[in-house]
Amino acid sequence: MPARLVALVAILTSAFPARAADPINLTVDVSDVAGRVIRSRAEIPASPGPLTLLYPKWVPGTHGPTSPLADVAGFRVTAGGKDVPWARDAADPYAVNVTVPAGAKGVEVSFELLLPGLNEPPARQNTVASGRLAVLNFCDLLVYPKAAKAMDTPFRLALTLPDGWAHGSALVAENGKGTTTAFAPCTLETLIDSPLLCGLHTKAVEVGPAGGKHRVFLACDSEAGLDVPADVKAGWDKLVEQADKLFGSRPYQSYTFLLALSDRIRFRGLEHHESSDNRLPEMTLQTPHLRLYAASLFPHEYVHSWCGKFRRPAGMVVPDFQAAPDTRMLWAYEGLTNYLGWVLTARSGLINAEAARDDLAGVAEKMKNARGRAWRPLEDTGTSSHVLAGSRGAWSAWRRSLDYYDEGTLLWLEADAIIRKETDGAKSLDDFCRAFFACPPGKPAVKGYTFDDVVSGLTAVYKYDWKTHLTRRVTLPSADAPLEGIALGGWSLGYSDRPNDTHKAGESVAKGMDLTASLGVKVSADGVIGDVIPESPAAKAKLAPGAKVVAVNQRKFTPEVLKTAIAATRTGGKLELLVENGDWFSTAAIDYRGGARYPKLERTQAEPDRLGAILSPRP
Repeated sequence: MPARLVALVAILTSAFPARAADPINLTVDVSDVAGRVIRSRAEIPASPGPLTLLYPKWVPGTHGPTSPLADVAGFRVTAGGKDVPWARDAADPYAVNVTVPAGAKGVEVSFELLLPGLNEPPARQNTVASGRLAVLNFCDLLVYPKAAKAMDTPFRLALTLPDGWAHGSALVAENGKGTTTAFAPCTLETLIDSPLLCGLHTKAVEVGPAGGKHRVFLACDSEAGLDVPADVKAGWDKLVEQADKLFGSRPYQSYTFLLALSDRIRFRGLEHHESSDNRLPEMTLQTPHLRLYAASLFPHEYVHSWCGKFRRPAGMVVPDFQAAPDTRMLWAYEGLTNYLGWVLTARSGLINAEAARDDLAGVAEKMKNARGRAWRPLEDTGTSSHVLAGSRGAWSAWRRSLDYYDEGTLLWLEADAIIRKETDGAKSLDDFCRAFFACPPGKPAVKGYTFDDVVSGLTAVYKYDWKTHLTRRVTLPSADAPLEGIALGGWSLGYSDRPNDTHKAGESVAKGMDLTASLGVKVSADGVIGDVIPESPAAKAKLAPGAKVVAVNQRKFTPEVLKTAIAATRTGGKLELLVENGDWFSTAAIDYRGGARYPKLERTQAEPDRLGAILSPRP
């Protein structure tokens, strides 16, 4: 093209920039949540001709196809008030094909999302509701046109709530009229990355440094559950402070912790770039053992803003919500997050150092008992994530579960301890985090990384054969848990005849007994065996998941009776269980002499207390 014509085009383009695509107007109506229905309606601009509409399949953070497609009902497509025929794609149930009529400027799509009844078991859904609150994840409540740059598709949301309800979200509210609120336009990626919490009983709490950049928005089934104890608020404040010291920069403009408090929805945490979706029982903030159990929830999901949202494995940077991500590096995405979340939970004072060590002891014991490591490498728990996430809890010690969380904690603890030992405390994993997650201020962005990028980042902090080390830890089966980080930290895995508070909190929430360190079994409060560790005393006695313990030493089963009998084995007591398995009964004599046994960490003198240094707040 001649230079003069190039210049003219540039001038015209500058004077008359191309008009942005018209946004999809999405209306979400929650007013009939008591009837367990949420209604969605979208006005989708489109030219006449074939159009493919997609219902999001792979939901970020869940690492799987977790959209509730089966609960979508009343799906209807119209144009100009007339029905438009639609057909589900034969090869992809998440895709619907329509033909936009001649003369139409688009289509309107409406449907209902059906919620489980309140008397049913709490669902593992993204969008959930109790009688007094709801958590909306817009991946469940929209369809979008198939396009080359689908993530950039503009949306404008309008939300209608029941009378008296308020809402919180990272989305920007522009105006409200009655029970309906309109939000500023945003992209499909931002909309799906921004859950919304709403309810009758709500509260907003500013946390961290003054300036309104961080807040906790709470919704609860009762007013009583909204009270935030002073020490919890202090921990939330310090969490933001300590994260600033750890990372040195923020990959967001502002951040909202969404906290839903209800006994009618499941415990959950899900990461987003400028917010997190956190769900806990109704009276968690007023109940010490529940606070202890859930102490790391905020820190974990907050760290994800850096690790998982801003920086994520390159194979998990996808063009839309239909493409399956490559999840083999979840040992970095989730494992490093789990480690840093544990560290920040202690540094922020949400738990003390002793409780942090107790938590680590439980992680070490769990991974020591993950016998499936002998055949399934850590990397494969990430690659198989969406399969393992839906598996039953039974046989998890042999099958392996989502071990990239807990084994990831041990892996990154080891890396931190190696750096601290070899640099005599001058460097640590903090230095890696500050450089690897460094980001300019401004809107959230995404930056992918590879295995070699992780190796290079660690090498920049301390020269070591990280490639060989991580390859061995991640890609090769190994019968032994990676406990070297605990040893380098100056501690070792030991045992006590009494459970610590962290262990007791876990048992209380699970409504059962974790006896894996003694008999090698988990048992519910009513005697049902949940899992058995291969080669453990329970396994050798032919106990199996699903069987029910009816009696202990000829006495009717209760948790206390079983625990007392286990403790008595140290002084010669026998352990015979009457077990019901389907229509049959049998007696299992367990050959065990160790008494009550629970994991704990014990201080050694072989190394300095590096674990203490790791858990100490940054000055």
